[in-house]
Amino acid sequence: MMGEWKPKHRMADDSDAREELDRHVRDIDWTDKAVEFGSRERMLVAAWMQQTDLVAGEMRRLYPVEEQRDTMTRWVTIRVFEKITGTPVESKSTQWNWNGLWDPTEPTSFCGWVRRISLPLAQWNAKRVLRSGTASTSMFEDEDGHNPAFDDASSTSVAGGTVTAAPFERNPALRVPRPVGRIRERMMRAVTDGACEDAIRIARETGLWHHTLDTLDTDTACTLMLAPIPQDMAPLLEHDPHPWAGMDEAVRLYWPTQTSRRRVWQPDLKRAVQRVAAANRITEFDVITELGTMAARLISD
Repeated sequence: MMGEWKPKHRMADDSDAREELDRHVRDIDWTDKAVEFGSRERMLVAAWMQQTDLVAGEMRRLYPVEEQRDTMTRWVTIRVFEKITGTPVESKSTQWNWNGLWDPTEPTSFCGWVRRISLPLAQWNAKRVLRSGTASTSMFEDEDGHNPAFDDASSTSVAGGTVTAAPFERNPALRVPRPVGRIRERMMRAVTDGACEDAIRIARETGLWHHTLDTLDTDTACTLMLAPIPQDMAPLLEHDPHPWAGMDEAVRLYWPTQTSRRRVWQPDLKRAVQRVAAANRITEFDVITELGTMAARLISD
């Protein structure tokens, strides 16, 4: 009978337990009715997620201070629940990016999706959530105003690893050719089903790698190349200064491919890149790298 099985609670560091949960999610009969938002099946999967430490495991890497960690674990867990079920609990569905909700028909790891989505939810909302909580974050500051949760904790990648703080400040010459289209999908799937190393191998094999990325750890490089840009931030790229003539159209076509929306194809992007390259006597790789670096700066800021 559906619902009798229960997942192990501690699975953040237990790949076998995660695989067992993934298997049970896959074994559900995902009929058209089951896929509908608010369905019994979606509610069941969300309940399984809540019984695990998948979200808490990611928050442990982000927040060294227990009270902040607990606050963010609760906040993120509710948002992940909403994304699984398609049912609002605390947030307003009118403000949702409906393309970012969980799709049970996608052939990817459910646990990988939960871990991957938890990180940007926490990173992009932490200061607002923690500052609006009952405990002021200033209680964790020392006499010099140092806050270990904000100042010491590394940000964490969408792929599940740690990100070197301020990579562009450490290396202003850093260049990040972020992928688009099918290569991006391949790399994202490699991260979900394997590790950052697998995605980076694809980047190298397809010629989508810049030598300056060799100075970064694997997780940081992977995140700068793949982490989705928040939907409300991505259009800001159109206002960034561009080094070459004719970049406006390329930027306008490029940024939608770098958000959390799925399957955003821009058939005119390649032609726009080719026109910029020809007009400025540079390579197409130079243009893609410039576009990707602009996007990566938004992720790292």
